[in-house]
Amino acid sequence: MFCPSKDDLIPQALALLPRGRAWGTHEGGPGPGTTLYRYWAAVCDVFAFACRRLCALRLEFWCATQSETRDLWMAEYGLPDECDPYPDLCAKVAAQGGARCEHLVSVAARAGWVIDCADATDACGDTADCAAADCAEAAGGPPLNTIVIRVDLGASDAYAGGIETAPFADALVADGSLACDPDISPLQCVLDRVIHAHLAVEYILIPPPIYLMADDETHLVDEDGRLFVAE
Repeated sequence: MFCPSKDDLIPQALALLPRGRAWGTHEGGPGPGTTLYRYWAAVCDVFAFACRRLCALRLEFWCATQSETRDLWMAEYGLPDECDPYPDLCAKVAAQGGARCEHLVSVAARAGWVIDCADATDACGDTADCAAADCAEAAGGPPLNTIVIRVDLGASDAYAGGIETAPFADALVADGSLACDPDISPLQCVLDRVIHAHLAVEYILIPPPIYLMADDETHLVDEDGRLFVAE
């Protein structure tokens, strides 16, 4: 893009003057030493400044070259936001998004979480060895417009919480859980920004294995509570 300077603009301004001796244009003037020339040179100085600013404005139309309007770009794209899956401005501008599981997996991976998506039909209903007491329902499963997300806590670097919190003496309540649920609120905060609003989300947490050391042997307890002894 050509951005004219003051020296480029002066001949163009003088060429627009009327023809005649009174204007000094009868012999190709006015010349540099004349009052008329100095006047239009001063005017062209202002025109050149305007041209420079217009040329600079052109760079603000693209994220890669913007500089002066960064605050406007940040406000337009809702940044900064600690839960945003695209904390980098230009990455968010270029993001295509989508409702496919592959997109959600990539978004979670950037935040340090390992997830995958389960089909709603994968949920357990009245399958043998799958129902919990007082919790089973025939052909149970997530309703339509539900996305089921499995979170691999053991493989997720961003997960910093423990699997269980031991109960304190004299602090139990009836029907209370002996363990606190894993905290995946940072993951939920990120995914809430990209999952379509019409979808309900059901999270399935896959806890990492728990290692217990005793008598110089390693006892491995898997996610189903089965005990293995490593030789």
